[in-house]
Amino acid sequence: MKKRFLIWVCIISVLLSGCGAAGTGNETQTDGQMPDMKEEEDGASGEVPSAVPWICVNRMGYEPDQEKLAIFRGESLPDTFVIRDAETRQIVYTGVVENKGNDSAGTEYTGYGDFSEYRIPGNYYIQTDLYGESYPFLIHDHLEYSLFLRACGRLHAMRGRGSSAGWELAGTGEDKVTDACRSMYRLLLSYEMFPEVYTDDTGIPESGNETADILDECRYEARWLIGQAQAEGSSGRTCAYLAATLAKYAYQIRGTETEFAGECLQAAETAWKCAEKDLFVSDDLIALAAAELYRLTGSGQYLGLAEEYLGNSTEKAGRLSDAEFFGSITYMNTRNDVDIELCNAMMQKIMEEAEEMAQKSKESGFLVCSEDEIGLLGSILEQTVRICVVNHIITNHEYSTVIENQLHYLMGRNPDSICHVSWQDGQEQTGDVMENVVQISSLLFILSERLSNP
Repeated sequence: MKKRFLIWVCIISVLLSGCGAAGTGNETQTDGQMPDMKEEEDGASGEVPSAVPWICVNRMGYEPDQEKLAIFRGESLPDTFVIRDAETRQIVYTGVVENKGNDSAGTEYTGYGDFSEYRIPGNYYIQTDLYGESYPFLIHDHLEYSLFLRACGRLHAMRGRGSSAGWELAGTGEDKVTDACRSMYRLLLSYEMFPEVYTDDTGIPESGNETADILDECRYEARWLIGQAQAEGSSGRTCAYLAATLAKYAYQIRGTETEFAGECLQAAETAWKCAEKDLFVSDDLIALAAAELYRLTGSGQYLGLAEEYLGNSTEKAGRLSDAEFFGSITYMNTRNDVDIELCNAMMQKIMEEAEEMAQKSKESGFLVCSEDEIGLLGSILEQTVRICVVNHIITNHEYSTVIENQLHYLMGRNPDSICHVSWQDGQEQTGDVMENVVQISSLLFILSERLSNP
């Protein structure tokens, strides 16, 4: 079974070997060749920044049957564009640039070139007379699955030294613990919603043990988190995260690893006692931990707090916090007795937020729903995860489109044409998602949703 993983890695690596170089950026091609990216001198600072292409594409590429859209930046948009084969430089497609004008904020002028009908696999770049060339990109099958496998591999590479050292995270102290919990929680929810995507053959040492490899990765981290839950001196906030995450993992493995599930439950209950005593722990974290422990144990001591705090969250103005959002999903998904009216109120709140994000995506020049289009990868990833959850509950073509556009943005269809997710070794990226466990877990969540709804 490991052969499938190796085959896809080899195929995509070979295809991408010719995609590392940039196109001409803002320079217009005049001699039939594809010159290097030019640099612009900055007389004021003495620095020489790289030119940024005015044609923004997903720098990894597009699958043949996928919607394919390039974004053109600037007020003087060209009327047409061409796609050239990156090897032969021959024109293979001519398309029209649809001028959409400026975005809702009036700060970005964009046009769109749709080439969805072109489906022939290959390595290409886009060119216009005014804007020069885009970065190169692929059209090929299984690109997102290849990226998914790479993200799984990067997660495994984040293991620390020793069987219970925990993932290597950027933070230290309690920040490391909470980041580990946030990462593991998303991975567990992703597996719970999209189990068919996660296999037992991704090439890690535990592959072939009849347990999905993602659960093996979580088991590795759970050993470390159990130790953190039993340690003294942790804040109530950290303990709330530990209680929620270990309870969620115990729920997932309760039917297959009874003994270890019991260890996780015991550690979760220990962490819960610490969190409950701390008067400074926010209500949303208590609600999340209580919801997870209630689903696992069915105990009324957790139900009351979960319903009280989640009920308050549905009535407040503004968006739900991550803890409120995920706590609501868990509460609605439990098989124990729940308040149907509360479930309806929570679902209404979640749907209103999803509709708001979808509307923001339509109004954005780069078709993303983040409030900060030019930064904050974490914000983009987290909002995309939420849309994935909602799309799983109520499948909607509009939400699927939002998710797809968010992924395109991360892969290079953004104002700076930066690919924030490396898909092959040796790439130099800015803000690389593959170096951050929290962001890897969110990326895997998004890709698992995409792969479960081809």
